[in-house]
Amino acid sequence: MERIDSIILGLRWLALALVFVLSLFDHSLEGVLMPTLYVIPAVAGYNLLVFSLRYPLTWFRRLLNVLALDTIVATLAIYLTGGFHSSFFIIYFFAIIGAAFHLSMVSTILVALIIGVIYVAACFVNPAGVWNPYAAYMLSAKVALLLIVALLCALLLEQLRREHQEIEREKALTARLSALNELFQRLSASLDLDYILQTVTDFSRQLLDADVTFLFLRGDGGNDLHLAAASGIKGHPPIANLGIDGKLNRPLVIGDLSQRSEPGYSFLARKGIASFAWVPLPLAGEAEPIGLLCVGRRQPNAFGEEDMALLSSLGRETALAIRNARLYEEERRQVKQLQTLEKMRDGFVSAVSHELSTPLTCIKASVELLQETGAGAISDTQEELLRTIAHHTDRLETLVTELLDVTKLEAGQLALSPQPTDLRVIVKRAVEALSPLFEGKGQTIGLNLPSKIGSVMVDRRRIEQVLTNLLSNAHKFAPKGGHIEVTLVERDDYLEVSVNDDGPGIPPSEQERIFEKFYVIDDGRDRTGVGLGLYIARRLVELHGGHIWVESKLGEGSTFRFTLPKGAQT
Repeated sequence: MERIDSIILGLRWLALALVFVLSLFDHSLEGVLMPTLYVIPAVAGYNLLVFSLRYPLTWFRRLLNVLALDTIVATLAIYLTGGFHSSFFIIYFFAIIGAAFHLSMVSTILVALIIGVIYVAACFVNPAGVWNPYAAYMLSAKVALLLIVALLCALLLEQLRREHQEIEREKALTARLSALNELFQRLSASLDLDYILQTVTDFSRQLLDADVTFLFLRGDGGNDLHLAAASGIKGHPPIANLGIDGKLNRPLVIGDLSQRSEPGYSFLARKGIASFAWVPLPLAGEAEPIGLLCVGRRQPNAFGEEDMALLSSLGRETALAIRNARLYEEERRQVKQLQTLEKMRDGFVSAVSHELSTPLTCIKASVELLQETGAGAISDTQEELLRTIAHHTDRLETLVTELLDVTKLEAGQLALSPQPTDLRVIVKRAVEALSPLFEGKGQTIGLNLPSKIGSVMVDRRRIEQVLTNLLSNAHKFAPKGGHIEVTLVERDDYLEVSVNDDGPGIPPSEQERIFEKFYVIDDGRDRTGVGLGLYIARRLVELHGGHIWVESKLGEGSTFRFTLPKGAQT
């Protein structure tokens, strides 16, 4: 607008030039008190005076003041240079055009009417008068022309103003949408609650061009609000004294804080805040909002419908972001608790396993000594009791060993000792160690081993442990008189060992889960074990870089396979 004002002030020289040109065609001396060529230099001097006083005096910087003064000077020049036929009439048009840039359409037309009345008055007092038909015609035509120019300028500029406002509104909307998009990206990129709260308050202040922003949240146990974040101010209003009680569910706009007596609003007023607004932070499924998003400006009545719509959108997105952050914090807290409990459990299992190892060793040695020294000297019942004690001692020792292995595996403390190994030897040794179990149940076992195979780098004891677990599993599930087949084959990139039984098979839904820790299939039969054997086997095979899985159909038995990569061969 300042640039436009400068252009209009510059056009006053054009108006003076047009006056000079029109005066060359006006040869009438009727009513002329002073020749036009004498008045033009005086008006030019007036223009120079206005330009020289524009910066020293604030009054001359306002275009409407200068235009009003121009109207007076033009009216005086019209009176001196002939009244109705004076060429200084042209200056009125520039005054009306300049006024149209600063006034509304109605005000511009009103200014034109006033100027028309002043013009008629100047012509009336001029000696040329206004009563002859020609003077009356010229006077009415010029006044009508003034009104038409005023109307056209007002309509055109009103339309331009509306278009400009629409463009500015679209620019503001685009800027707000861009800022909202950036805010949503920041909120979705982080689950840190403090970061989210401060980001929301900072962005809300920026988006709404506010001077202060507050974010209040309800406590977990009730409706009491507390300040969670603030932007643009030090300190915060006492929320209990803002008159918020019972109003959390609806937005509120206060146009003038000076009219409110609550201490909280007095605090804001002392900080220079004149208008204040808030919106709730609603969540689906919650009877009450989780808090309030509040903004304030130093100008009174500063929040309109668009501001409140934007603030409500921010409130909804903020509520969702806060909920997600709280869920994340709760999940992280629970995970931390579970990790702590798991560490305690592992420590307990490890401690108990170590404490059980010594007495189990003593019990086992004592039973073996009794069996050796008491041969023939004890009754059959006593001998049966000793065998029972020895059997269950072996079971308990196996369980303790498995628990110790699980603890080491999960703590990353189980180290392998790989050596060049002929895998056929490991397979034979594992089968021979369990032969008494197979014979006791009348089961047969077949071995399919290649005649020649390269050695591979493995931890012999751990691979034998894997085979022992698989064979024990086959022994337990194969029926009496059943058959078990152990096969070793050499593939392109790995060696594969399989253990097949003719047991009842495993349902497809259970085939992955049987390798989980402590998982035991409930098939209604009395099966021993706590579900650690297959879990340990999988972990040991994976430590060697291999893979273990099961292939099974109900009623057709199961085949457990595991591989060892050839990359470890020597």
